[in-house]
Amino acid sequence: MGIREKESVGVLIMLTGYRKGHSCIHTLDPRTKLLATAGTGLLIYLAGPPGLRLLSAAVLALARAAGIPLFGLLARLRPMLIFFVAIFMAHLLAEGDIYTGMIAVVRFALLILFATIMTHTTSPSELNMALAYFLRPLGRHGTDIAFMVRVAMAFMPGLLRDKETILRAQAARGYKPNGLTGFTVVMVPLLRRSFRKADELANALESRCYHQDREYYYYSKALTGRDQVLIGIFVVVLVLSLASLVSCL
Repeated sequence: MGIREKESVGVLIMLTGYRKGHSCIHTLDPRTKLLATAGTGLLIYLAGPPGLRLLSAAVLALARAAGIPLFGLLARLRPMLIFFVAIFMAHLLAEGDIYTGMIAVVRFALLILFATIMTHTTSPSELNMALAYFLRPLGRHGTDIAFMVRVAMAFMPGLLRDKETILRAQAARGYKPNGLTGFTVVMVPLLRRSFRKADELANALESRCYHQDREYYYYSKALTGRDQVLIGIFVVVLVLSLASLVSCL
């Protein structure tokens, strides 16, 4: 397996990382996990070095609770190495400080790891439900956005697999894509496959009488007591962090 194919497989794992389980993280309400992940992103942005060390310990504890092997969790960072290098170089060139660049990379890595734990323990349909719930103030537009995100999450792994299939087929014929011509040779069949899959999805939705004005989530929307307690604790921590930041300004 080549380097490019390994990177595509890594991205595919990040996009389709859900593993069914019965851990305490798996059984949390998806809205709680989505809200906590979004709030954690804010905490990561606000945290200094001590806070980042605490968040690093937290992500390891959550991974253990969710049953995610440590090496498997860290392997999710491999497809993002080029972005880590780009972020580090941007801070190094802009500020001339290696330490600042390292802190920015750590923040980005922690953000990915927390999101990975959420996708590992939450199915795509549950994520879609949670997103639709939080976008309710937008009315039908919120439902449409949640539906588009769900379709994109379903399509992206297929697009990556199709790209690898096309590249392998071209390599078997002795063709090596290079430059703009190579980009066109890959993109044209990839777009054709994408349009065909979009037509198939539209036909499948129509055959199942899908309509955007209907409600399609058939389970209770009430949060459990455990979810409410966790959200309350997280909100208190977030408020205290914001207050500490304001007092330091």
